[in-house]
Amino acid sequence: MSVKNQVALVTGGASGIGYEYVKYLLQNGAKVAVCDINVQSCEDVTEDLTFEYGYKNVIVIKCDVTDDVQFENAFKTCIKKYGKLNIVINNAGVLDNSLDNWAKTINVNYAGVVRGTMLAIKYMGLQSGGYGGTVVQTASDMAFSNDQEFIYPVYSSTKKAVVSFTKILGHKRNYDLHGIRMMSICPGFTKTPLACEVQEKQFWHKEVAKTFVEWHKNLPIQEPDHVGKALIEILKCGKTGESWLVEKKQPPKLIDD
Repeated sequence: MSVKNQVALVTGGASGIGYEYVKYLLQNGAKVAVCDINVQSCEDVTEDLTFEYGYKNVIVIKCDVTDDVQFENAFKTCIKKYGKLNIVINNAGVLDNSLDNWAKTINVNYAGVVRGTMLAIKYMGLQSGGYGGTVVQTASDMAFSNDQEFIYPVYSSTKKAVVSFTKILGHKRNYDLHGIRMMSICPGFTKTPLACEVQEKQFWHKEVAKTFVEWHKNLPIQEPDHVGKALIEILKCGKTGESWLVEKKQPPKLIDD
């Protein structure tokens, strides 16, 4: 599928992987609604993009994916601006496995993805008079076998849930009803604020935090730009229900499970 002349909505678009998604979608001719909880930061980072690709092709929308009303308003605003919506990228995420804030990780990383996907079905689905489209979730390689997943028990389990949810809702029997291609993209360790600015307080135990520090030193790391490029490839050739691994600067690889 070509993204030229398509309209995309990207959550968590102000930084990291989300920003690269926005950049590559624009480069390939899409119009993009850039959604983020920090609207000022979002406007700042997209200023150059709007200058380069045209102010008519970028809209910034304040969006907290844990807020039902605000999230739905992002969809309404995008459709009002561009008259349609073809692609939804559920990318917003947090990483906090602490005893105090684990619920936020679940509410953003999993429930936020479910909200975004259900809104996509509501506004793009065949049963609502829509024309279908594509939904892509940002999951993680931790959704699959990983020797160090014990470091992030809440985070890694939310990513496993996202992959499972996407596979089930993207199954042909569901796809035939809503007409929306559902896929997940699973990046390996990527140089983003989420991954590189982790603090001890985000772990449930100090010993786990120490293990992370040692493990972190030896991890192969990729630039978020590589994940942005991979998104375009996956949009072009991916099929509903699929999960794609993007790691070690290699081309995206279909995960057979």
